[in-house]
Amino acid sequence: MQSVLIAGPDSIEKLLSDIGAHVAGGGFNVETTYGNILDYPAEKLRKIDALITIKMTVGEAELAAMPNLRAVISPLQGYDWIDVEAATARAIIVANGEAAENYESMAEATIMLMLVCLYNLKEAERLSRDQQPRPQGQMLARMVSGKTIGVVGYGNIARAFIRRLSAWNARILVSTRTVRSDPAVAQFTDLDALLEQSDVIILATSLNAQTINLLSAEKLAKLKPGCVFVNTARGGLVDEAALAREVENGRISAAALDVFQQEPLPADSPLRSLQNVILTEHIVGHTREMFEAIPRIALENLSDVMAVTIPSRAKNSETAERWLARWSVPASTMISGKETVR
Repeated sequence: MQSVLIAGPDSIEKLLSDIGAHVAGGGFNVETTYGNILDYPAEKLRKIDALITIKMTVGEAELAAMPNLRAVISPLQGYDWIDVEAATARAIIVANGEAAENYESMAEATIMLMLVCLYNLKEAERLSRDQQPRPQGQMLARMVSGKTIGVVGYGNIARAFIRRLSAWNARILVSTRTVRSDPAVAQFTDLDALLEQSDVIILATSLNAQTINLLSAEKLAKLKPGCVFVNTARGGLVDEAALAREVENGRISAAALDVFQQEPLPADSPLRSLQNVILTEHIVGHTREMFEAIPRIALENLSDVMAVTIPSRAKNSETAERWLARWSVPASTMISGKETVR
């Protein structure tokens, strides 16, 4: 029976257990470890056929310890804890848990955060709870209609909320590394132009070597004064200290952050003291429907790789030819977990 190791922090023991039960029901031998993968017994690691992991580092050392490994699977949308380049070099497939329930949930949640910021809901709710009088003078709430919405990234989540916003009479700008042309939905532009023109900035791109600190202090200084800032992607995309300064000086009128450079957000973070910043701990789009889909998608990916099929959610399909060549051969060519010379 093929062996699968499930690894993750003990804080998500229930989710890991659900995944394990689903995978075991698919006919696989399941082992689970909480914490550093290299702390798991070396003799057991050498026999692992597939690794399912959440938030546990998988780099060169971990991959070298598992010579029989066919695939590393993240059951979530994110997979930045996996060194895809190192896996590709070893012809190991990397796949994620991309599912409609995931990106549709995140799309809905992102729009919710945008609206909460635009309509100043946090302050309105505070005034009501404190039994304060209604504010006088100029209203602070703003409509989406007529605004320019700037979206950084154009993956499934971004496309899902752009589809929804397309009926809201808003101008939508998109900045993405891949040049596209879809004028009926959005206008594609460079990052600087997007930052300078947008009333709302939404981050929806992945975190990788090219996007770390994408919105540096220099970039944040280009933001349109009074804009709203929403990040439901990854905290490492933004210089958080500079972001806090731009909120304090009013360039950013309101922000909603579901992700941070360090999670949980440190107690001494300046973001915690800012009343016009909404903070959620990487949970805002985590719906029941999304979590119900996670074990199913993990098993789908696993079943594919064990059947020597490239999963549709593979993130390094460029290694497909080498991977197929390795695993399509008879098992007798594998001796003690080491590949024979071919």
